Amino acid sequence: MPLYLTGSHSSRVTKPRRPATLQKSQSLSLPFGSSKRTRTLQRAQTLADKLGNEHDEEDEEDHNLAGPGRVLAVVERTQVRDVLSAIRHTRSTMFDPLPERAGMNSVRIAEVLNFQKNLPAVVSLAHVHALRSASSKTERDIQALLSDDQVRRIKLVGRGNDISGLSEFLITTEEYGAAARKTGLPNEVVSAFLEALQANPRVYALPPSSLSRSHVDALIRHGFLVSPSIQGSRGTPVRNGTNIVAPATISRSASGSQAAVGGEAAFETLGGVNGARRSSTAPGTEHVLSIPGIAAYLKLLDAARNHFVDLLRQFSKHRQAPAYLLKERWNGNVDNNENQVSVAKRVRGEFSNVLAAKTKKWKALNGLSYDWIMEECLGAGLIELFQTYSVGLGVRALT
Repeated sequence: MPLYLTGSHSSRVTKPRRPATLQKSQSLSLPFGSSKRTRTLQRAQTLADKLGNEHDEEDEEDHNLAGPGRVLAVVERTQVRDVLSAIRHTRSTMFDPLPERAGMNSVRIAEVLNFQKNLPAVVSLAHVHALRSASSKTERDIQALLSDDQVRRIKLVGRGNDISGLSEFLITTEEYGAAARKTGLPNEVVSAFLEALQANPRVYALPPSSLSRSHVDALIRHGFLVSPSIQGSRGTPVRNGTNIVAPATISRSASGSQAAVGGEAAFETLGGVNGARRSSTAPGTEHVLSIPGIAAYLKLLDAARNHFVDLLRQFSKHRQAPAYLLKERWNGNVDNNENQVSVAKRVRGEFSNVLAAKTKKWKALNGLSYDWIMEECLGAGLIELFQTYSVGLGVRALT
């Protein structure tokens, strides 16, 4: 008889079986007996998806920085005391210095430095208002500086409007005269041009009798005057809802002046007598002031504004972000010793390995400063600043 045979193979050994009704009742009595069985991997994946969705919802909620913090109308700078100091501050803080690890060759560095040097020394009117708290007082100060021939106003016809800040710029008389002297114009042309400016300190378009025809042609070729054919007719009635008694025009006029009540033709502009009164001079006879390089300045300004607002739109669906994180993105996430995010990454041993030459700030904007473009967008009404009480200063896009 083989040794591996046991009694279990015998038909005489049987195991008692439980009735089916008893098994069903026991399974129902268990706490999880009626639940559907699922695989362990499938259950873990479902749990991970739920947690991921919860984290995404929390992230979206965290990006909403709206709170009881007050909205800041201006950017307070200790070195800004008046309009002249605001112009100097804006000029001195426009560009950041080249970083040590820029990743640029000598040719590219020379291009960036020459671009910064050749830009005109103008400041948009919106930028000045972003640094001064009292808008009406700022306009009165500007009118006083214009009367004293310390500041010149350059108004670009057909570029934006008064609200956007792309049409009016300020430049000190000293810098405007220096720009005219270094362009290679003959001395008699420069002297006649400066005398005409001194005789008409408050205007942004010189009358035809102030300069000879040859002098006008030379100044137009060098970019200091705009041809009448480009600026269009100045004596025709204004349309499209824009007139000299519009609130935007009156609010920017000096208190107590004729412009503050609509000017000399306010009654005719509102529809009295024969409509808006035309200019006493023939259309297209005045030459609007300009400055060489203003086109490059406008192109840079427009590209920087669009990029700044796009960063806010990409940050969250609420189009807002903490100021320190927005500055990090504006700089292209380049490691430096000034930003607290970069310092924290360096402590953790993380390095972005992004060189400044690869960022849009240096490739397209030639090192434009974050603080400068933030002030510019604030003055133009594209963004607003507010206190969050949790992450410091917040920035919100309004367009």
